[in-house]
Amino acid sequence: MRAILASLGAFAAAGLRPRTPLAKAIVLVLLIKLIGVTAMRIYLTADHAVPAVDAAAMARAVGVAAPPPQP
Repeated sequence: MRAILASLGAFAAAGLRPRTPLAKAIVLVLLIKLIGVTAMRIYLTADHAVPAVDAAAMARAVGVAAPPPQP
């Protein structure tokens, strides 16, 4: 268990203090992606709107699968 925690600690330390330019660029890109995903999540769930399509309308649109033929 100690090895796993040490590995996770080293991973977190590498993310917090990247040593090489490539590692710094990777951390920057991951942070930009995280900010983008968070912004999309906030934008899409901010109004608390009820979906316009209910389960019955979706079942009509998709259609019910026909039962397999009986032998």
